[in-house]
Amino acid sequence: MAARQKKERVPTNSGDSPLGVSLGALLGREVPPAPPPPPAPEEKKTEAGRLPPRAILARETKGRGGKVVTAISFRGGAPFDMETLAKEIRTALGCGGGAECDRIILQGDQTERASAWLSARGVKTVKGN
Repeated sequence: MAARQKKERVPTNSGDSPLGVSLGALLGREVPPAPPPPPAPEEKKTEAGRLPPRAILARETKGRGGKVVTAISFRGGAPFDMETLAKEIRTALGCGGGAECDRIILQGDQTERASAWLSARGVKTVKGN
């Protein structure tokens, strides 16, 4: 059998080929692209002013198959965005969890670490049951 010969490839990145010209330029309606909008100023997700002044930390096992969880509930009403706050705490502590109703649930016994994280943001913590 004879060996196959390689086919010559068509260049697609050269500027002089018809593939390198936009349709607007071909029709005479070339519009320069709009500049991207300036980036919005970065603001902290959780500020001490947006968090309630007090939090209750409780270690629970009931109804969870013997697994230990840390429940964080807030006095004076829950923060506006519990999901964002729960994600920020989980990321900072390196554990799992989520927001349930008006409480944040963290997997494992995280009372000491969560207390330190909250007190660094100006929230007084009280350890519950």
